[in-house]
Amino acid sequence: MATGNRKPPAGKAAPARPVATAPAGEKNVAAALARKPSRKTANDILVLELRRLRTMFTEIAERYVADMEGEIAAVVKAVEGKPLPAARVERMLKILHDLSVKPRKGRRKDLARIGNATASLRKEMGS
Repeated sequence: MATGNRKPPAGKAAPARPVATAPAGEKNVAAALARKPSRKTANDILVLELRRLRTMFTEIAERYVADMEGEIAAVVKAVEGKPLPAARVERMLKILHDLSVKPRKGRRKDLARIGNATASLRKEMGS
């Protein structure tokens, strides 16, 4: 049985083995990342990360608003599109009248309440 540590026989070339060497630039980046950043650098990184967080938050909030507005618009379209029995209209009005939100405070729980009311209205419509 041959082992991988033997020298090749005389006159034959050694088989090529892939060598895992990193280019010089990658070593410098890896070394820089391994070191603890200076206070100024750490502060700069923190500012960049906070800006990135703010951007992500804005994107998520915009997407949420667009989705919720779409759901409400779908309910409006469904109500406008077909006549509803009086009992169903009363139940849907009760859902809306029971909705207690304070828009000026901008609370997440108010968004959740609106979402729940919209889901109840869609369920009431059967869609």
